[in-house]
Amino acid sequence: MSFVIDLDAERREVQYPNGIPVRFSGEQFIFPAELPAEVLDPILSDELDLVGLLGDVIESAEGDAGVKEVVNALFRRPSLPRKFLAAVRQSYEILLGDQYKDFLAARPSIGDYVRLTTGLAKVYGVELGKLFRSADSSENASETSSQTSPASTTDSTPEASGSAPDSPDSSDSAG
Repeated sequence: MSFVIDLDAERREVQYPNGIPVRFSGEQFIFPAELPAEVLDPILSDELDLVGLLGDVIESAEGDAGVKEVVNALFRRPSLPRKFLAAVRQSYEILLGDQYKDFLAARPSIGDYVRLTTGLAKVYGVELGKLFRSADSSENASETSSQTSPASTTDSTPEASGSAPDSPDSSDSAG
């Protein structure tokens, strides 16, 4: 039997069986080989309301948001930057577990968080833009897929809607 989705297939643990090693401030930190789903909980919390912020920005700009709209939305939520930083720290605490205190002791800067998050996103294969993209937006971003052109299906697609290709003995089968 073949599966459309095989969650038991080879995972990142095979590439990084002991976790993902990261060097920071002369220390080594080990991140989990697979990104735990709960790591997004602090970022997607109702208290932080980033989705609401994005909705306000898009609504205020009628779909064409610029820097001005983003800044205005941020000023309407003056505690958001502090809450966002707390959410980022909570996410790293989930990822690092017992190593988190040592990580904080190394005093990561905002740039460190940005570089580390960007690097981990690449290793984990996560693109935040795709996580928040609406379901009706479909784009072929796969390296192994290709768009199907109408020319490639003309020989196998019936001309009339609902018609089936001729097959011998199809009417003789008495199921």
